[in-house]
Amino acid sequence: MAFPLQSPTFLIVVAAVAGLIALWTPGETVQAQNAPPAVAPTPRLALTAEQEYIIREIILKDSNVQKQNTAPETVGDVVPEDVKLYPLPQDVIQKVPKARSHMFFVKDDEVILVSSSDRRVADVIKKKSTD
Repeated sequence: MAFPLQSPTFLIVVAAVAGLIALWTPGETVQAQNAPPAVAPTPRLALTAEQEYIIREIILKDSNVQKQNTAPETVGDVVPEDVKLYPLPQDVIQKVPKARSHMFFVKDDEVILVSSSDRRVADVIKKKSTD
């Protein structure tokens, strides 16, 4: 059975085939896979063991810091607005200047450093077994 070129059935079939081809085009799939992430990942704050020790000792000695029970502790996670962030003490900024633009909170015995600009976890300073 032949369809005349102007028949409604022929036009529907052509439109359906064109739609399927548009959905299946390999170039579209490759483009989606190579798309940049919506939010650039926050780089980890690379601290030495000595710098981590300094930060942990200074901050954990301060009894005015309220510990958080439920807060993210994975590098790159966004810290919710209800988690109170504290500015780094002057002693920390003087001894570890690269941490200057960060804030922190304490969870358990860990000091969580957070980027001030986007509230993403930049580093987690855990207590070492040698401390």
